Amino acid sequence: MCIRDSCIGRMTWGALYEKYPFKNLYSTLLIGQTLFPLTLNLVSPYKYLFAIWTFTTVFFSAGNFTIFPPFATKVFGMNLGGAVYSYLTSSFAVASVILFFGNIYVLPSLGYDNLLFGAGLLSALDFVLLYVLNENPRWPMTVITLKKGGMDDSPGKAKPLMGTEMEMKPTGPTRVMSMEHNKPNI
Repeated sequence: MCIRDSCIGRMTWGALYEKYPFKNLYSTLLIGQTLFPLTLNLVSPYKYLFAIWTFTTVFFSAGNFTIFPPFATKVFGMNLGGAVYSYLTSSFAVASVILFFGNIYVLPSLGYDNLLFGAGLLSALDFVLLYVLNENPRWPMTVITLKKGGMDDSPGKAKPLMGTEMEMKPTGPTRVMSMEHNKPNI
């Protein structure tokens, strides 16, 4: 059942990411990730409500795996985005191992109430970090748009063909280049 909700969550959050800004979407995700674990103990006596709460928690958690790859690419660029996301994915694996040993050694003395409360607080901390950190890159990034012509796609020859016009958009002022005989007009 949780696998089904994870799949539904990934498709839903992916579709929502295409329509809404990251901060709004991730705020909604974090509110769900905070409230549902914090209130899970309140609904635990009711079997069906507990199942709905558990599946909804999985649904909200699935959004992390869907919206972070394109967000990392947007913030860190095509070259670094994959590397940054691989650190995030690795952190999930490390957190799973820590949680495994925490369940064995810490849970008996801490109890489920405090464990779920801690999970909710960590999501609340993410909510604070979301509004403190800037999602726009702080280093020069250039976007090149081909206006006319094309690129030589031969292996080892990534260069514009003769007569290709490009528009380059750095974070500073924009300039348009026209490549005629490999001489840019600036």
